[in-house]
Amino acid sequence: MKNFETEAYTMAINDDLLIEFKVKKNVKLQAKDIWESRDQSVNYMPGKKFFVLFEVDENFDVSVDARRAGASEEYSRHVAAVALCSNRLHEKIIGNLFLKINNPIVPTRFFDDRESAITWLKLQQTK
Repeated sequence: MKNFETEAYTMAINDDLLIEFKVKKNVKLQAKDIWESRDQSVNYMPGKKFFVLFEVDENFDVSVDARRAGASEEYSRHVAAVALCSNRLHEKIIGNLFLKINNPIVPTRFFDDRESAITWLKLQQTK
């Protein structure tokens, strides 16, 4: 396992290709953060496709450019599936808007709890 931390997020890359990505409290996630996390994961395990668990601490925001980057074809080349996870209403709204507006290329779902999200990601690994 490899851990990364920036001012915007923490990220743990597990040996089974599960990435636990968590946006920090009071952060507005930017496109540069999305690309930086992609570069960190690809440099750590080149040639792999990752299964991403995307979580947030409270009081966060995601820029339009970050949402576009996360749904882009270029970013998706390195991602097999994404599970968005939160039980807060504000984050559910943002997550569902992302799914509807940005229409991610890879399988992407929103979950209210972490365990369901991880279970779904593990099922995606078997496909």
